[in-house]
Amino acid sequence: MTTPQNRETVRRIQVAMATAYTSAGAWYLPPLSRPFLRLSLAPAFFNQAYTTQLLMQCFGAQAMTVGLLLGVSDMTVKSFTCFGLAMVPYLGFNVWFLGGPGRGVFSRWLWADFVGNIVFFGGSLVAAKLLRDDDTKSKETRKEK
Repeated sequence: MTTPQNRETVRRIQVAMATAYTSAGAWYLPPLSRPFLRLSLAPAFFNQAYTTQLLMQCFGAQAMTVGLLLGVSDMTVKSFTCFGLAMVPYLGFNVWFLGGPGRGVFSRWLWADFVGNIVFFGGSLVAAKLLRDDDTKSKETRKEK
């Protein structure tokens, strides 16, 4: 793949991840938050308490912040690698609540979050590799001249 193709692929990965993060976060902000709370939490754990809504809205605001920053940042090999590694605790969260001791707190829709986190993890590492390959090719080209 040529350098412009790598850069375009990385940009597409970055925009897709930023859009997904921002969109997922927006679902938990008013006025959409109540229906999505019902979809997210198991009926036994869903309540209409202010604290439950507040915590989920904080989650939504944080997800939107990450998405917006991801969308406007000039990402590097290091930042993509760190972003990918930052997904590991989220994957642990998913495992804990999908099949571990926390099972049953969230609805089956948590699988979508799990898949999304795997995509963010993998997409970040693929983008980092493409950028690293470009950096290597650029250095080799400069040495040849």
